[in-house]
Amino acid sequence: MAQVLTTKQTNFVQRYATAVQSLLSVVDSLILLDAEFANDTYGTGGANALTDTLVQTVLPASTAVLFNAGEASVVTVLTSVASVRSSLEWMRP
Repeated sequence: MAQVLTTKQTNFVQRYATAVQSLLSVVDSLILLDAEFANDTYGTGGANALTDTLVQTVLPASTAVLFNAGEASVVTVLTSVASVRSSLEWMRP
């Protein structure tokens, strides 16, 4: 007897759409945090720059340089998501 996949497929679509919605929510949060990083000049080396000591209070194995590299990587991800966002938005209810 052939298996009916309709329920499995529907569940998959729901799980996938939920994951995409979560991704977009996290991306929206990261956009705001990235704007704060830029506006407060945390990565510039100036008076507001994040220091190793400050970063290590939250991330003991990290440094300001590593944090800034991570922030730059997030910007790359945000740019990628922005370029395909219209294809992802249709998965919102």
